[in-house]
Amino acid sequence: MQRRAIRYGAAVVSATIAAIYFLIGLGLLTVITPAADDPSLFGFSAGSAFLLGALLLVAFDRRVLWLLGAALQLLVLWGYFAVAPDRTPAFEVWGITLRIIQLPLTAALVYLSLRAPEPRAEHPKLHLERSRPT
Repeated sequence: MQRRAIRYGAAVVSATIAAIYFLIGLGLLTVITPAADDPSLFGFSAGSAFLLGALLLVAFDRRVLWLLGAALQLLVLWGYFAVAPDRTPAFEVWGITLRIIQLPLTAALVYLSLRAPEPRAEHPKLHLERSRPT
């Protein structure tokens, strides 16, 4: 049960990040304009990626997905700080806010990727039906 709570909590965090990126894409939140002239492309692309992550967290419990997700989160975190010197200003409120929100998501994905899912318990009624002689 704890694993499911962590997955669902991570899904909420991922959906929150997606919502912020969608607001950036709609132009409702202002950030440094990315290299492309259209900030909506950046916002909607990033928002869609985080929304997909949220959906995967709710629908599946596969360690390989969480390992890939954790790796992608670390890549996004690294990328943000790696390109910061090329931006003016180097850091902005929404970028830092997103990175702070991203930390618990990354921690949850690392946890989920390192720990195996609990074995599923058989339903008692189904177990009794199988053990009856036919």
